[in-house]
Amino acid sequence: MTTGCEDTQGSIPSPPDTSMITLEQGWSQQTRDTMHYLGFGSKMIPYDWFLHLEQAESSALIRNDAFMTGLGFIPSKSTPQNPDALPVGFSKAIDEHGTAWVGLTCTACHTSSFSYQNQEVIIDGGAAMIDFPTFESNVINALEAVVKQPEKLKSFTAKVMGGPSDGKAQEKTLKSVQERLSFLKKRQKMNHSDTPYGHGRLDAFGQIFNTVAVQLLGIPENARPADAPVSYPFLWNAPHLDLVQWNGSAPNTAPGPLIQNVTTALAVFGSADVKNHSGIAGYPSSVDFHALGTLQEKFYELKPPEWPTGILGKLDDSKVSQGEKLYQENCQSCHRLSQRDAKDQQLKVTLVPLTEIGTDPRMAENFINATAKTGAFEGRKQLIFVGPTFGTNASTIDLVINTAIGASLRHPIDSAVDSIKDYHKVFSANANPKPDYYKARPLSGIWATAPYLHNGSVPTLYDLLLPPAQRPTSFHVGNRELDINKVGFKTSPSENSSLFDTTLAGNHNHGHIYGTDLTEPQRYALIEYLKSI
Repeated sequence: MTTGCEDTQGSIPSPPDTSMITLEQGWSQQTRDTMHYLGFGSKMIPYDWFLHLEQAESSALIRNDAFMTGLGFIPSKSTPQNPDALPVGFSKAIDEHGTAWVGLTCTACHTSSFSYQNQEVIIDGGAAMIDFPTFESNVINALEAVVKQPEKLKSFTAKVMGGPSDGKAQEKTLKSVQERLSFLKKRQKMNHSDTPYGHGRLDAFGQIFNTVAVQLLGIPENARPADAPVSYPFLWNAPHLDLVQWNGSAPNTAPGPLIQNVTTALAVFGSADVKNHSGIAGYPSSVDFHALGTLQEKFYELKPPEWPTGILGKLDDSKVSQGEKLYQENCQSCHRLSQRDAKDQQLKVTLVPLTEIGTDPRMAENFINATAKTGAFEGRKQLIFVGPTFGTNASTIDLVINTAIGASLRHPIDSAVDSIKDYHKVFSANANPKPDYYKARPLSGIWATAPYLHNGSVPTLYDLLLPPAQRPTSFHVGNRELDINKVGFKTSPSENSSLFDTTLAGNHNHGHIYGTDLTEPQRYALIEYLKSI
């Protein structure tokens, strides 16, 4: 793949020549272009800032294709939906004051790619390999350089103002940058984690909880370490499931998906005013409900990727047949089968208790144990109009749900339309307020979703079928070259890879011992079958 990168002076790039191959997953090219850049209310920094912001230590731009690719983002060419050729998952949103903001949308975290023999393939709905904390740190460092280095301030001001950079203009720019920099640094601090995320992981619940309990409520002492990073889940078939999230904590019957997506939009540089509004008339927010409806509708149509035999080679039919029997004996009781082309199928997950599955419990335990001071929520109904009244403390997830419902009530028509668009028949399921388990879901397309386990602690399917003591204790993440035998990404270190250390808290690779007593030929037969589903 060839990309057009900026010169050393940080000029605007020519559109990159992206030659990525797309697989048939139920989306037209027009749908794909829309989904890759459709924002839902995320506002990181002003859009013009991002176009011209230089890296802290050089004059090269933050948005430089090579730099962003190193952080795991997928480069893209200029299109009507993406005129400035930003990477997949970057969006442009206009606020009520007419200011354009750059933000992230669903596809930043839920689009993956792999390379094989110099061919680049994009997987829609796959688990992204982005290193989000490092990206966030680089933006913060770049803005700090603008504040501290007069020449960068002068140059940045001239570019974003589109004219000469006099003292008054620089003073105005400096004030704006300082304000946004303060917000981003506070956000980074409240989401601190002693366990590095690296490529392909985020503590989504931890950051959502802190967004509501700390940022929106304005209570710094509510901050809890966002130290349970998990892999970005793959999204095909997700709208067909009865329960979603790694811990099966969210029912998928309407308006469940809307509530989940509102919380995501708020956590990814979104905003809502929960302190100055009771919730009965709704909370003003940055959430774009019209866009959410489209995102929900189109992800329902997304299909699992089929093993591309023209790129990766044909499967061994005899091994597939043998592996199918092994799957039935070792896997199918938890991971039920789905149909790739069934448009309206209903799928059930299996909830496996932590004590049985034995995998790292930190994500599930953090969710269960998270509580916060309610602040402005105290005295309000938990579900706005019904339910118990908040006291001085509450489970953080209840504060999050209240915020999402309140933001939705502010836009009753759009929210109703979103719920109608998202209404699909799924199996009914009740959420457990103390979900001490992880969910097992259908494995269609599992070949394209490495690394494995909820926390990404096992690099390949082959390693997952080994006894835990024989699994790699450390490996590098960020390489997109696919290993078609073990099925996963190559784990050798590279310039932009991050080290995954399974001895760190939250990173443990034990548990999930199903199928680990197979012989070597049986392992490869089961893997061959997993490629086929």
